[in-house]
Amino acid sequence: MRHLADAARCRTRPRCPPSAPGGTLNGQASILRRAGPLMIARFAIAVVTFSTPLVLARVLVPASYGTFKLAWLWCTTLGVVLPMGLTPSLIYFVPREPERRRYFIAHALLVTTSLGVCAGTLLYLFGPRIALRMDKPELAAQMGWVALFTALFLSGSTMDCIPMSQGRIKLAAVLRFGYEVTQAIGIVTGALITRSLSGALAGIVAGTGFRAVACWVMVLREHGLHVSREHLKRQLAYALPFGLAFAIIIPQQQFHQYFVAASVTAAMFAIYAVGCFNLPIVDMLYTPVSEILQLGIAEHDRDGIREGPARLFREAVARLAFVFIPMMALLYVCGPTLLIFLFTERYRDSVPIFRLAILAIPLAALPLDGVMRARAQNRFVLAVSVVKLALTVPLVVAGFHLYGLRGAMGGWVAAEAVTRGILLLRAGQLLGGMRHLLPWRTLAMQALAAAVAAPVGAVALRFAQGPVLLRLVLCGAATGLAYLAALRATGELPPLREWIPRKGSVVPGPSTLAA
Repeated sequence: MRHLADAARCRTRPRCPPSAPGGTLNGQASILRRAGPLMIARFAIAVVTFSTPLVLARVLVPASYGTFKLAWLWCTTLGVVLPMGLTPSLIYFVPREPERRRYFIAHALLVTTSLGVCAGTLLYLFGPRIALRMDKPELAAQMGWVALFTALFLSGSTMDCIPMSQGRIKLAAVLRFGYEVTQAIGIVTGALITRSLSGALAGIVAGTGFRAVACWVMVLREHGLHVSREHLKRQLAYALPFGLAFAIIIPQQQFHQYFVAASVTAAMFAIYAVGCFNLPIVDMLYTPVSEILQLGIAEHDRDGIREGPARLFREAVARLAFVFIPMMALLYVCGPTLLIFLFTERYRDSVPIFRLAILAIPLAALPLDGVMRARAQNRFVLAVSVVKLALTVPLVVAGFHLYGLRGAMGGWVAAEAVTRGILLLRAGQLLGGMRHLLPWRTLAMQALAAAVAAPVGAVALRFAQGPVLLRLVLCGAATGLAYLAALRATGELPPLREWIPRKGSVVPGPSTLAA
């Protein structure tokens, strides 16, 4: 409640002077321009790491590939849940109190590292028993690598968030890119040299260990290890409700995969995991925009600009939907050809699952996480997380028993849609009402343009001649051109300059797409 009161005071107080250099970004540029370095880094990461699952799917037999996906699922779930919200809390506290950042950063590093060591130890001791009870003996045999990966993943998890919280976005982008590339090189190299699951896991441990060491060196050199009981209490008071929410949200998001993995063979789970495959562009755009949105709302609250947060949110939604709505249409059209091209004919049965999974892509056009964190909606997020879990479990279980793998995916998508709607209603209350929260006309025209473009892409894919890759490229080009032409006809095509990062601070007027 204290943070909510602070936020309210921020909205009514006089304009504050800019923070010290490095504390935040000064000047409210277009959200895409500010997120530009992060999106460029995400794009570079996608280019470099896109081949990782493709190599593993070809080098490993389906059973071993399914085991790798399950091991990855375990580690990443723990890596997101166990930090208890301390890592994202840096983006809340550091822009508001840059003079105390050394305490907040040290607390996040020390706590996440300690939790990583504890999690790794528990996995090493008890993980094999759990894996055997799930009838996954290969996972049990590799639990040493899984435990080490989890410990190192948590120990270095604050590395790119530290410069992000200080407004050093380019440095955050470089660090994120460096880690992802190192990890991808380790996985692919280990798999190709040994042709085994253990080699792939050893490679990922090497890449993650490098990040953990680099993170500690960076913090010790730039900030030191300063601990304050008072500031730690404040940080935990903000972070723990979000941490509890993540402890529910992340298992909920992954529940369908855990349930399927426990209900079918490793080879069948590999088919389901391939069906869950999403092109990296979703994360490439959503995560940077959500992080910059949170930072931008904090700056508007600090400066007393009442209309700023809603304007930022409208712009973010319009820009994300501009990509995600036609992407869903394109992937529905070319999904069967794309999956077989990427993962070979043995994963043809993944296509129906994939076509259900992509229905969740437009939901990523709503960067609601940034709004909830920026306005310290700790308890509300926790309550929604409980509702989300209560919806997901019965829908996934019932869907699986009624319709098999497709039913499990359909249940998960339905639960996601309902809870995103709840968060959207709350965001409307926080930012001035639903009427002005979303760019309604823009979204309607984008959906119409995508509906016009999809048949054009289907015709291009059907009649194009040549290699599969060429046919996919022609399908994508035809769909994209038809979509842009339809948007231009409606007057909703965004200007190219809005997507190009600029040097220096820019103070824009109202968003051109906030219709």
